Amino acid sequence: MIPIFRVTVLTQKVISGIWAAMKTADTLSLTHERVDDIPLLVGFMQQLNFPDLLERHLGSHHLHRGLSNGWLATVWLAFLLSQSNHRKVSVHDWACNHAHTLGSLIGQTLRPIEFSDDRLSIILRRLHDADWSALEAGLWQATCEVYEISYQCVRLDSTTSFGYHAITPDGLMQRGHSKDHRPDLPQLKLMAAAAQPTSHMLACDIVPGQSADDPLYLPLIRRVRQQLRQRGLLYTGDSKMSALATRAELVVEKDYYLMPLPRTGDSANQIKAWIEEAALGKQSLQNLTRVDEEGKRVVFARGYERQRLQSSTIAEREITWTERVQVIRSLELAQRQAKQLDERLAEAATALQALTPPVGRGHKQYREEEALRAAVAAIEEEHRVAGLLTVTWQREAQRQTRYRGRGRGGPGRPRYTTTKVRYVITEVKQNEAAIEQAKARQGWRVQVTNLPGSRWNLRQAVLLYNGGWSVERDFHLLKDQPLGIQPLFVREEEQIVGLTRLLTIALRLLTLSELQVRSGLSEREEVLSGLYEGQPNRATAYPTAGRCLKAISRMEITATRVESGENVQWHVTDLPPLLKRIIKLLHLSPTLYTRLTKAAA
Repeated sequence: MIPIFRVTVLTQKVISGIWAAMKTADTLSLTHERVDDIPLLVGFMQQLNFPDLLERHLGSHHLHRGLSNGWLATVWLAFLLSQSNHRKVSVHDWACNHAHTLGSLIGQTLRPIEFSDDRLSIILRRLHDADWSALEAGLWQATCEVYEISYQCVRLDSTTSFGYHAITPDGLMQRGHSKDHRPDLPQLKLMAAAAQPTSHMLACDIVPGQSADDPLYLPLIRRVRQQLRQRGLLYTGDSKMSALATRAELVVEKDYYLMPLPRTGDSANQIKAWIEEAALGKQSLQNLTRVDEEGKRVVFARGYERQRLQSSTIAEREITWTERVQVIRSLELAQRQAKQLDERLAEAATALQALTPPVGRGHKQYREEEALRAAVAAIEEEHRVAGLLTVTWQREAQRQTRYRGRGRGGPGRPRYTTTKVRYVITEVKQNEAAIEQAKARQGWRVQVTNLPGSRWNLRQAVLLYNGGWSVERDFHLLKDQPLGIQPLFVREEEQIVGLTRLLTIALRLLTLSELQVRSGLSEREEVLSGLYEGQPNRATAYPTAGRCLKAISRMEITATRVESGENVQWHVTDLPPLLKRIIKLLHLSPTLYTRLTKAAA
């Protein structure tokens, strides 16, 4: 009698073990445990020395028993990435269902209470209380000891994450400008710095959801500078980073900056004047080229640059420096905005024509010219086409003669005449000259930098800023699968901070593993196939970490326990070639999965 608790594909090695056991016993028991990507994830973190690193910064109580907090956090990270689930309540059952796998990888027998809610809450509290700057510096140092992370510059930006939380006056979860289009829910704000172009997160700060972005840049830049132990770095960000005090401190610290200027405040009139000079042909424009997807060199923008002196006061000391002002017109953006303008013009013309319908029941008529003029101006303002349309209307007057008083009229009955006036739009015509002038002023951006021209010319500076998708991609990974930070499923503020920090550590693992796989493929000029479900022959040289994990999950790697009397053996499914290649690209041990064939300590 052979009780089988789960049907799985048995390898030749497992079948041989079963037959050997059946020869010596009458009863054979098979138990199966899904392994999937757990050894890969745990092995990757062990290579980075995560258990010791996290234990060093989280610490454990002197009466703590069982797995250290460093190992608890490491296994929890494996759960987050493997199961795409950040709920604490799910970790315990998952750990119990993979007790042999985890015990073999860790080298300890897991107790049922290891991943209880109380223990996971302790991890979050210790993450909240930890010296986060030192922990992030340790993560970076551990990464650099194993892998090489190259970067052109450091990109900074912020995002928000919401939850269904009660708002407290001084709490972290507050209503503010939502980047998730959920202004009805309280949120926290995450200010992050990432290496460009690798998109590997370097550091992040968690602040209340209503915080303005402007004052968040300098504290994070200071942390990154200390963490990387390097000056002369280039920091880039959006227009909210362009405060004069931010630029001045970067100059004092002998660093560089690159960011667009906002079309608000003092900059608004200057930007308008610089664009006007280019649109009127007062400035000669330089064609900026890049190589497209087909390998052809194409013009993607036109622009010019000028220099200006800037000054600010830092620590009661006057600082003066020369700043390059780069005025650029993106041809693709200009084309897109021109199309949008044409659509708005058409919509405005339709709305204007509908202002004065024929006389009839329920049709509003304009009896006064000023009222019609105000309605026309409102539509033009709504569609942002003021001055681009010429609207013509005419006055129509209808005279009517009526009898005074009531009753039937007669030859001698007094009469009076009334005049009913209405204004009717007769023509809506586009002002082609004004439209062309408006289109000539579309697609422009003004960015500033203190980079020396000998190091980065205009074309290189524009391409560098345009390639700044690093932080944005990190935010997408943080909000989408497998991390899915929103909505947050913890309530207490210390747990919100702790879980958010844990998820950002998981994000670093994702981007780092992805970088190494892509780098290895590039060095060998190879591609990976078998990652796309239903498309086994589709190959890519730029696989994502999420797609790799999903592909490994579909392999259904299984550990089988064969028990016959006192004889117990463990067998693991033969690894598919794709998994073997990923293990090799990550520089992990080829015996990673064979550890599971030995009983846990």
